[in-house]
Amino acid sequence: MKQVCLLCERNSPSGNLFCQESYCPAEMSPTILNHGDWLGDIEIVKPVIVLRAAVLYEAIHQKEKVLLKVAHPGNENKERLKREAELLRSLQGGLRTVPHLPTLLPPYANTTLRTDAYGKSMLRGHLLYFCLFRYVEGEPLRHLLQKNPQLWIHHVGWIMSSLAATIAALQHKSIYHYGLSPDCLLVRFDEQHNAPRILLFDLGIAAKEQELAHWWYPFFAPPAYMAPELIDARNVQPDYRVDVYGLGITLYELLIGEPAFPYKLRSAAEIARAIARQERLPMNRMEDVDTVATIALQAVSPQAAARQPNARELARLLLNQFGPVPEEKQRRWPSRRTLLLIAAAAGIIILLLALMMSGAFG
Repeated sequence: MKQVCLLCERNSPSGNLFCQESYCPAEMSPTILNHGDWLGDIEIVKPVIVLRAAVLYEAIHQKEKVLLKVAHPGNENKERLKREAELLRSLQGGLRTVPHLPTLLPPYANTTLRTDAYGKSMLRGHLLYFCLFRYVEGEPLRHLLQKNPQLWIHHVGWIMSSLAATIAALQHKSIYHYGLSPDCLLVRFDEQHNAPRILLFDLGIAAKEQELAHWWYPFFAPPAYMAPELIDARNVQPDYRVDVYGLGITLYELLIGEPAFPYKLRSAAEIARAIARQERLPMNRMEDVDTVATIALQAVSPQAAARQPNARELARLLLNQFGPVPEEKQRRWPSRRTLLLIAAAAGIIILLLALMMSGAFG
């Protein structure tokens, strides 16, 4: 286990974190589980990414690989994870599913999603709330950009059109995210087309229109990705163009290869001042991808009324520019689990036939 600061990202393997930055309150730092640690009957394989409100892990539950999301201590983080899990449960039960969202799994071996959308477990004196997702391969977009800051422009377009389509589907159901950033999604590239496949594993504030003002709290979202109208906002209003800004600031970063508003070792107040003054890094892709750059510049306008009206419109613009993401062919062979079930069923049938035949000749 180690302790990690959510502001400056310093960590302490001993669990006794001391940060030299005056704006970094070490007592807010959650404990991060490492390989071989356990949360109840869930074994940790590795942390995938640390968010401001939760940690995503690769883990093993009931001998199956899963994704485990654990809320940081604190009532706001706990309530957000509960709300997200219940929202995913309701979306899975609908006739029209939302693309690129995780598949929620029962949190315990002896329960179902109908009774439990999320789980609870004690760890070092803290009651931690968690939820389980079906495992999918991928790495956080943040980590992908650290390895390759300048992705191929079609990969940029397909990642963002997939994300915009997901946000558009959520907006159609009057659900607001309000915390989009490269930290929120996993990306993998399929073997056939080398096309990106995304998973939006974090639903942000995960609130509907009538609940948004009640559940809003600013710390869950990275300040460098927050829409200008949310900075120091006391009365948050539902507006689809806030999530358009989140899509735009992510697209902007994918185009220029680094965050539009640098945030490493900068306080939230410094970042807020930079956003208020519009001191973002310049758009340097006008000559080679001017249409896409223009889409991004409109989406990150400091005036909400100047942005695209909703995620559906942004998705349409990107689809017109890049076309649909190439479809991924289904596996020719069943999964390993399916093959094992088939083999077990065949073994049982053979055994029953053998018993019947032995009885007939006995």
